[in-house]
Amino acid sequence: MSLVLVASISVLGVFFMFFANRYFQSDRLNTMDLCVDSAQNAFEDSLEYSRLLDAEMRRSRLRDNLRLISDTTSTIVILADENGKCIVCTENSMCGHEGMFVPDETMSTLAKYDTSVQLPETFDDIYAGTYYTVGRAARDANGNIIGYIFAFSDATSITVFSNALLSIFMVCAGVMLLISSAVSILVTGRLTTPLRNISEAAKKFSQGDFSARVKVEGDDEIAHLSYTFNQMASFVEKNEKSRSSFVANIAHELRTPMTSIKGFVDGIRDGTIPPRQQDKYLAVISDEVGRLARLTNSMLDISKLESGEFMMNVQNYNIWDTIAAVAFSFESRMERAEIQLIGFEPQKVMVYADKDIIHQVVYNIFDNALKFTPKGGYIAFSVTEEKATNSVMVKIKNSGQGISKEALPYIFDRFYKADASRSVHTRGAGIGLFISKTLVQRSGGDIYVESEEGQYTQFIFTLPSGKAKGRPKEKNTD
Repeated sequence: MSLVLVASISVLGVFFMFFANRYFQSDRLNTMDLCVDSAQNAFEDSLEYSRLLDAEMRRSRLRDNLRLISDTTSTIVILADENGKCIVCTENSMCGHEGMFVPDETMSTLAKYDTSVQLPETFDDIYAGTYYTVGRAARDANGNIIGYIFAFSDATSITVFSNALLSIFMVCAGVMLLISSAVSILVTGRLTTPLRNISEAAKKFSQGDFSARVKVEGDDEIAHLSYTFNQMASFVEKNEKSRSSFVANIAHELRTPMTSIKGFVDGIRDGTIPPRQQDKYLAVISDEVGRLARLTNSMLDISKLESGEFMMNVQNYNIWDTIAAVAFSFESRMERAEIQLIGFEPQKVMVYADKDIIHQVVYNIFDNALKFTPKGGYIAFSVTEEKATNSVMVKIKNSGQGISKEALPYIFDRFYKADASRSVHTRGAGIGLFISKTLVQRSGGDIYVESEEGQYTQFIFTLPSGKAKGRPKEKNTD
């Protein structure tokens, strides 16, 4: 930043000095041009008095007038006659310029123009140094040359002016550089400190500390970056916890049935289980193998969902066909648990979705409801068409203990189980509701849950309404 400031000030200084010198030079030349005009007027006035005054008095009067002009404009005025002989010089009486001759080349140049002409800065025949020089040929009423007028200004004055201007500029630039440096340190500090904090948090993150967060201050781009980083960190931390929980849950889910299977098989082989009870324990083994198969299928479904390989075959169909099929598949379990079915009034309500996918969603929710509905409880269905949103709303409600307010926001999270003790009512790996949410959202709907502890739990999901014709083609959601 300091280099940028120095470079900017240097470029500014070069341009400033260049244009200032140009302005000073142009101003001096304009002044000298006015000086020549005034000197010509004075020369013409002296000619008018030529009959009244003698030559010496006329020259003295002319010299006084020219010196007044010279003093006013800070220039040296020299008047030469038509032959180029200097007859008046305003520098001083001892300068020795009077009596000198103007070069023929210079007179020839001035004779070509009726206006003032800027001459070379070196006028060796008159002045040995470097001067700005402006000359003009004085003419009478008939246009005849009656003399030559010159105005000289020392060119070293611009050097003095430039040095003074440069000194002022350097002082101002130095003060500005100090102030700018202080401001830039403060500004860059405010910019880089949050970035350093994000870098430190990212470094901790890479070392496995998923609790690292960045303090969010203000409402600028850096604050937005910090907020986004914290969101990403929370998401990664949440996934890491889910992964750890998943490993523990899957290990438990696999260990329990496999231990049971091995124990029953060993008991049958070594005779611990008598032949008359083998069919009973073989049925238990079959249930445990089915449990392992369901867990494996759920894991495959998650893999397909996350990789985008889960294909959808959307169509118009009656949602009650799916609800009825699922309800009948759980009929024996409901009878054993003495669970009452409420609101089961099938009618034609068309939806536009994948029939197999929605069957899995309803199955997962119904199976979850059966797990947590106490003996003698109820499961209620409700299907309504929402014309305002062109959708169908399905509600599955069950009586029971409900879901705690603490667990409610996480109920659809992958591998989440509200009961960490993993009692008999919490069998499964906490995958079904996650799969259901993903499938409903892929179908163009939404799903959420309502619950009141000690009273009920109700899952609600929506699907696009079905139509007989004119249904738009499915968009690729993968």
